[in-house]
Amino acid sequence: MDDDNNLNTRVISQIITGAASTVIAAGVTIVLVVDSIYNIPKEPRINREKEREDYISSIIHGSDSHCIDQIRISPRAFYRLCEILRNKNLLRPTINVSIEEQMVTFLHLIGHNVRLRVIGSRFHRSCETIHRYFSIVLRAIMKLHKDLIRPPTCCTSPEIQHNRRYWPWFEDCIGAINGTHVRASVPIALQARFRGRKEGTTQNVLAVVSFDLKSMYVLAGWEGSAHDSRILDDALSRPNGLRVNIYWVMPGMGFAMDLSLLIEEFGTI
Repeated sequence: MDDDNNLNTRVISQIITGAASTVIAAGVTIVLVVDSIYNIPKEPRINREKEREDYISSIIHGSDSHCIDQIRISPRAFYRLCEILRNKNLLRPTINVSIEEQMVTFLHLIGHNVRLRVIGSRFHRSCETIHRYFSIVLRAIMKLHKDLIRPPTCCTSPEIQHNRRYWPWFEDCIGAINGTHVRASVPIALQARFRGRKEGTTQNVLAVVSFDLKSMYVLAGWEGSAHDSRILDDALSRPNGLRVNIYWVMPGMGFAMDLSLLIEEFGTI
């Protein structure tokens, strides 16, 4: 009888010991797993300001080709544009954002047609910050229109006078007129009107450019489905529209039917 009791006691003791060992092993395993999760080696923290400054510097202090690839203008033109905006008090630096950074983000955004989130990630800025400074720079650029877009000077361009291929057949021709399609974001109800020859929704922009590549007149806003000649008629009929006096403008292919109009109505063009 005593032997049976001793046997039962040993069996129970072994069971308890085995269970305790299992619990301890499981506990150790859990501790090791948790420790491995919360002690994962972390990468060094990114110095966002330094990385942003280095990236901007690599663009505006790099080669001309690299700068043009990134923001579509050369470093010299970039600094000249910043200087103009600064001198005219159209752009001001803030505590956190310099004029150069404002311009680089703006030019990068319009030059590559990317989302605000992409630019924000590249420059380590929030979408709200990118949007705010994009609007500020856009308004500043628009205020330069009187300096950058000037009426024709009504004199034959040296590019015509000094080129035997064009002189004297293009005498009194002060520029070229053509249309270009620019992507447009419009409400769904209006999208059908803005679908033309190009893919997606666009606006058909009329532009007159001199032979030294200076803009003389721009008319934007027409839907992409509008014909070039219709847009030209609108430009000619506006009170502050296209005016060339007795000189004429060479039309593009879309304006071929209006060539006689351009030549005959000297008093209104």
